[in-house]
Order: sequence, then structure tokens, then C-alpha cells
Amino acid sequence: MTQEEKEKIIKVLEEKFAKNPCPRCTNQQFSLVDGYFNQAIQQDIKNVLIVGGPSIPAVVVVCNRCGFISQHALGALGLLPQGEEKKS
Repeated sequence: MTQEEKEKIIKVLEEKFAKNPCPRCTNQQFSLVDGYFNQAIQQDIKNVLIVGGPSIPAVVVVCNRCGFISQHALGALGLLPQGEEKKS
């Protein structure tokens, strides 16, 4: 993830009012994880998907005090490249 991408993500999160303190410890300082996260979507709890299938691309923010992790979907933030957003 480039510095420009990080700055754009932080700007969009701030524009969406994602600036509240940590819900666990009320800390106000967070770090943006240097990379992207894909959360797999499964239709059946009995069969775990390992690779492939639908997913939700996201960025991850971590509380600097307690380590609480929050995920923010790139599609909802308008940060998916054109043609990447798929409907389930």
C-alpha cells in the first residue's frame, strides 16, 4: 500500500465520520494496517472456503492501545477500482 493510498483511505474514513474513539478502551489513536484484507463470504457453515469465492475487500484499523481491530469495506467507502465491486 502506497503512502498516497493510505492518505486517501484516511481522508475517506474521516469524511465518513469514522473518527470515534475505540469502542473497547476509548483511546483516540489508531493505525491503518499496511495492506488490504479480504473477508470470505460463506453460504454454508459446514463447508469452510479456503480460496476463491465471494469476499469483502476491506482496510483494517487497529487501536494503538488495546489492539481492537475494525474493518472498513472498500466498496462502501467508494475505494474499489471500477469493475471490482460484485453483488452477492
